[in-house]
Amino acid sequence: MSAPITQPTPNWLERMVRDYSAFVVALVAAFMVIFFIGMATAPNFLTLFNLKTIIRDAALVGIMAIGLTFVTLSGNFFLLSLKETAALSIVAFATSMSAGYGFEISFLFTMVIALISGMSQGVLIGLGGNPIVVTLGAAGLLFGLGSYWSDNLVISFRRPHGAEWLGTGSFLGLPNITVAFILIAIAAEMTLRYTTFGRQVYLIGANRAAGKATGHENFGMAIKTCAIASVCAAFVAIAFSAQVSSAHVNYFSSEFGSSGDMTIMVIATVMVGGNSIMGGYGSTLRSSFGAVFISTVDNMMVLHGFNSGPRVLAVGLMIVFSIMVFALVRRGSRSQE
Repeated sequence: MSAPITQPTPNWLERMVRDYSAFVVALVAAFMVIFFIGMATAPNFLTLFNLKTIIRDAALVGIMAIGLTFVTLSGNFFLLSLKETAALSIVAFATSMSAGYGFEISFLFTMVIALISGMSQGVLIGLGGNPIVVTLGAAGLLFGLGSYWSDNLVISFRRPHGAEWLGTGSFLGLPNITVAFILIAIAAEMTLRYTTFGRQVYLIGANRAAGKATGHENFGMAIKTCAIASVCAAFVAIAFSAQVSSAHVNYFSSEFGSSGDMTIMVIATVMVGGNSIMGGYGSTLRSSFGAVFISTVDNMMVLHGFNSGPRVLAVGLMIVFSIMVFALVRRGSRSQE
């Protein structure tokens, strides 16, 4: 009697294709529809300058979304304090620059503050605190610190300065912030796919109990992922401050991008990219593509003369659409298991 034939266990790539192929098709199809509509109807949409503008505009939100993706994949939902982390960071960086400490010291000073902020929130979440409650409370604290520190005034530093290469410089025709976005996206994806830490992120996010059974507690993971997200927020703040040579706590709150709020834009980017808010499924590469997709839609609407209202609506509709498609895909994949 012959032995029963057993099916080999699918590896992570096969599982990803199986679980997300429908979502990928939907996202690519939506992108292509938007792209061809823009190409056909929006003036100057399909020009090299405008395409560079789309990627540049996606960079700031995309970098922050890459950091948030680590938090989401680990099963810790979202950090609702990213905008406030960026607000405190931009004040810290501009204050240091205006005092004449130079780019390197100002950069390190800002990153230390961001690390302390992220790790503190990670400790509370790792101890069992609700991520929404913890990060909402942290948001108020961080914004209050930034407002008190700056006296709610604009902090400026004179040009030329050592941060101009990041804010306004270019490499091979691309803005340096765009180059940084691409490099960070590649590094983050490689980290998730090919390192022990990355595998632990997926493991804990997909099954907290299994992670604990194998010695991978969420306490340490929450600290690490929150620190990554905060550092990414601080980097965005530094890049933006280097571009405008100033800082204000409301730079990421008042009419930033299409939504008027950086946190909403980042969450939308993660969701549109097809990452599960329950953890364990998704990637930073998806978030990067989500940033480009949202930037493309926003760019097309700007070229058509839409004001902030319809653009806010478009972001909200994209979030709802991504949640619906993701839920349908996950339901279908479970029914096949």
